[in-house]
Amino acid sequence: MICIVCRKHATFEHTVFKGTSPVRVTLCQECSGKVGADAHLEKIKTAAKGDAKHAAVDEFLKAVGK
Repeated sequence: MICIVCRKHATFEHTVFKGTSPVRVTLCQECSGKVGADAHLEKIKTAAKGDAKHAAVDEFLKAVGK
């Protein structure tokens, strides 16, 4: 796996859904910390359904440059 931010070896992998399309996010340990991946995933998990969930996913994807 390759980090989508810096192109180093990735240790973090997660798939989020933008609408109905899956988007695979792979990050190295350093970039995962820099973008706050765990915090973003928690925000997505706890967001209300609908617009709030979509906004949380969009925010995460924007943070990783997707």
